Amino acid sequence: MTYALALMGAGFGIGLIVLLNIAMGWTRLRLDTEDKARRFLKRDVMGFEAGDEQALTTDRCGFICLEAGGERLGLVLARGDNAVVRALRAGDVRRVDRQGATLTIALYDYTFPRVVLELGRDGQSQAWAERVETFVRAPKRALKEEARHAESA
Repeated sequence: MTYALALMGAGFGIGLIVLLNIAMGWTRLRLDTEDKARRFLKRDVMGFEAGDEQALTTDRCGFICLEAGGERLGLVLARGDNAVVRALRAGDVRRVDRQGATLTIALYDYTFPRVVLELGRDGQSQAWAERVETFVRAPKRALKEEARHAESA
């Protein structure tokens, strides 16, 4: 009987916390415009300048873009009231899969191993799959140069 009362009390307490959060303005972040997503990239990734190739997901919770020079791939994903931001270099992507308008990117990032983007059109997801594929097959020379620069720093 004591366990049942403790369980009911815990459930009531958690429910009360959720209701208080909603009453105080608990909101979910939406990336309404590409400009809003670019601001997250600019805030979190030093020196990242988004290029012309960019896309918002249909649910306005994801954004993908190429850097102006094409060296990095920018990802912004709305999570709660903030965003997860990644700037990926060649070799950071494990694989990319496309199923219709859905693009799935597997990363070598144990804190964020998989990204699913619903891009809305098959042609758009196909084009992005091809762009992201270049980050899967990293040129060995580029990786060796990064290692050499890291040693000299």
